[in-house]
Amino acid sequence: MASITRQRIKKHLVPQILKRCQQQQQRRYNHSMSFRLHTSRPIIPSISSSSHFLLPTSSSSFTTSTKPQLLPLPQLQNQKKTHRNLAKYTVSKINSRGELKYTEMTLSEILKDSPSIHIRDLFALNLTSQCEVPFLPSVGGKEKESVTVGGEKTDVALFSRKSSLSKRAGSVILPRGEEVVMSIGTVRAVIGKDSAFLLDAHKPSIKVLAEELSEIFTYKMKEALENSTGQNLTLDTQYNVRATYMTEPFELVFIEEILRDACDTFNRRIRLYEPIVDSLLDRVSNEVFSESGVHRLVPIKDSLQEFEMTVKQGLDCLKHLLDNDEDMLGLLLTEGAAARSKGQNLQLKKHESVELLLEEYARQFNGILQEIHYLLQRVQSKQELVALSLDGYRNRMIRMNLYMSIAAVGLATSTTVAGYFGMNLVSGMEESGVAFQYVIVSTTLASLGIFGGSLSYISGSRMKKRAMGRLEEIEAIKGALSDMNALDYAAKSMIQNETPMCRTDFKQKLLEGRKYNNARQLKDDEVDLLFDVLDKNMDGNIYMEDFSAIEQFTYEDI
Repeated sequence: MASITRQRIKKHLVPQILKRCQQQQQRRYNHSMSFRLHTSRPIIPSISSSSHFLLPTSSSSFTTSTKPQLLPLPQLQNQKKTHRNLAKYTVSKINSRGELKYTEMTLSEILKDSPSIHIRDLFALNLTSQCEVPFLPSVGGKEKESVTVGGEKTDVALFSRKSSLSKRAGSVILPRGEEVVMSIGTVRAVIGKDSAFLLDAHKPSIKVLAEELSEIFTYKMKEALENSTGQNLTLDTQYNVRATYMTEPFELVFIEEILRDACDTFNRRIRLYEPIVDSLLDRVSNEVFSESGVHRLVPIKDSLQEFEMTVKQGLDCLKHLLDNDEDMLGLLLTEGAAARSKGQNLQLKKHESVELLLEEYARQFNGILQEIHYLLQRVQSKQELVALSLDGYRNRMIRMNLYMSIAAVGLATSTTVAGYFGMNLVSGMEESGVAFQYVIVSTTLASLGIFGGSLSYISGSRMKKRAMGRLEEIEAIKGALSDMNALDYAAKSMIQNETPMCRTDFKQKLLEGRKYNNARQLKDDEVDLLFDVLDKNMDGNIYMEDFSAIEQFTYEDI
């Protein structure tokens, strides 16, 4: 009897239990599929070798199928390696002859072209690939992004992007043997003694910088060849005739141009901040007794503090280099290679040229930092002024309330005495049978009307609409200042084109600048706010003359 029972359990109950366990496991993994997928570094939970994981079976593309399938761990690991290798980064390569080339490279290819740098240096730069950034509307309460894997575009659900993509790369200049890793502002570069490449070249601002650098090196090479003789012409490894620079080697010219572009960008941004700060301070001055004026200053203050942090990081990086003579010698790649070929070491005094270069740009960075501090102090002073004005206004209201209370107490005393004695005057209504009811009803209705009107005024729709309008205005200011790189790109485009910019062109440039900057969606009220602030003549166009402090940068005299 016992053996028959065991056979029945083994035949019927055990398969049912295994089936239920498998269903529970599948439901658990279906729930765990709510994670953000990176093409360069997918998030894979820790599971044992005998476990399975829910992923699409196709290794060439990711689809949002309604019924995921179970994959064994070996196939999952192979798929992880495939996606890591598929992550490509747009790079612009520039050599000493000014030749510019755009290419797509993986991290392995970047490390292969630059053997002196380490993978940690690239991770510190916080690189972004072109497929990681575009956003699509949210579906089912979740954000969705477009990912290109295996030549196909797929929408992938997102839950939190701020944890990784919002991480800001610090400012660094790291000598690494035969290369220099550099990160200043929004520029990421790996510099050699004869060539260099700019990372994140899918961004419009980096493309503009790459073209400018190409023009600079082309002009310098042309000038060097025109002023050279046969004695200072040399042959490179590919037997191409090249002329040495008349002033500085390639790596120092490249570093100086990046620092100069960073200073120009920061100076332009200061000039863009000034009219915005002036406009907001004027609005606050007109509403000095309103609390919304104080709240309106918070977004501009946050944006200025973020800008201050970026500039301060660059200044600290330059100061660190100035305090380290060996690192400054490490920036002399050409002279260092020549000394190593002769079996010699660079003399310590050779760092003086690098020191002069870094000191000049450290001084400019410090000046920009002082300008930011001045704008922050203006905002802080206005906040304190509004706070003092509100305190004075509240004090006057309290004083008036005190005066009215004292007067009411005085009147109540005489009214109480009059009530005790009564008003025995003949009015002609003493014999009326309905006068008493009329008086009671009318006074009650009047009291209720005053009470209802007061409540309607305090919590009515007009006050709510006013409050919502102020909140929307604050959100518009915050959104307009969320990505100053796009505004800087629009201003730089206007400077280079030397033509006025209408509202449509201004919006188009802002959209181009925000396309790959991981910024929030641009709204029309944000565009109108920025355009109205920058349009000094109020004629629907932004002119160069509207910015008296912005200079037009050209490279003809370089």
